[in-house]
Amino acid sequence: MECEHMNLAKNELIHRVRGHFKLDLQREIFDAAVKSFDHEDSPLRLKNFVSALRELGHIWLEQLAPKEKIRECQWFEQNTDLREEDGVTQAQRAKYAVQGELHDEFVLEDLHIDVQSTVKECMALIDALSKYGLYMEESFDIPGETAELEAIRALGTFDQLLSLIQEQHDSLLSSAADAAKEAIYFESRLFDEADEEFDPLSTHVPDDDVLLDSLSILSLAPYRILYQARGRVYARLPYGADSGMSLDKGEAIHDIYPFECRFESDARGLDPTFVLGSMKIDRS
Repeated sequence: MECEHMNLAKNELIHRVRGHFKLDLQREIFDAAVKSFDHEDSPLRLKNFVSALRELGHIWLEQLAPKEKIRECQWFEQNTDLREEDGVTQAQRAKYAVQGELHDEFVLEDLHIDVQSTVKECMALIDALSKYGLYMEESFDIPGETAELEAIRALGTFDQLLSLIQEQHDSLLSSAADAAKEAIYFESRLFDEADEEFDPLSTHVPDDDVLLDSLSILSLAPYRILYQARGRVYARLPYGADSGMSLDKGEAIHDIYPFECRFESDARGLDPTFVLGSMKIDRS
């Protein structure tokens, strides 16, 4: 009885790994590698598949961590090993993919996050995938069932690498935004802009009625972090009287309005300040 072969394209892990790719080129290379592997009559299908994963890992990491941006980071140190192109190492690419332009002191001392341990994990996974590929190059015609199991193993290692970088990056940025939110003090300019956004609808926006609910990092640069803030404004809106009425006459509606605005700080995350003109209140 002939053994039924697995269709790699239908494996759940394939869809998970494909979801890591942001560029069409990356997805096209991956789809072609999977399609090639599912041609069971090719004796090189496993070797070609693993080689494609290794190449995709390089492409994906280079897209996440361009050498030009790495070289602008405060933490970058020129590598003197001529084997490394432009002095940018794989470890530095992994670090940038996780940490970006954030300063080492801010990440380690203020956020208490050891990015270097994550980088070591990444390098171990990259090394495992590379050695795996070299081993496959020594094997020519591998039985179908064995090839399928080995392809899943390689795919699992690849997924582990990409997931580790993305999860650690998201976690670090979330921690950095939380730290910035704690450091923000409400400036008079924030309340002034809230007043201007409502004028002439609102007669009063008390200082303690502008509340900040969340903060997230919108973009990173070597000398600047830009944050997106969301919050609520509690306002009193008059009706049924002339706009020049005194506050103790006529009727008023007390309501809550969501707003968005932006803050910025340097790459050390120090003293986030309000970006003038960024206040947008949803009055719908």
